[in-house]
Amino acid sequence: MKYTQHWHNAITDTEAQRLEQHYRRRGCRTERSLNIDPRLFDLAVTLPETNYLPPTPRAMRNRMWN
Repeated sequence: MKYTQHWHNAITDTEAQRLEQHYRRRGCRTERSLNIDPRLFDLAVTLPETNYLPPTPRAMRNRMWN
């Protein structure tokens, strides 16, 4: 499985904490660094890539289009 880094730039401390909690619950690696502006942070998240999308539930499909 391939992994790709995703960046959240110039976010506040509380936003960074919430995002870190969210991604860590999903099992992703996070890394926080200080931005040029000392009040803001940059957050790097390593996300897994998938080759396919999950199938659409049958309830969401329109019978007319099939």
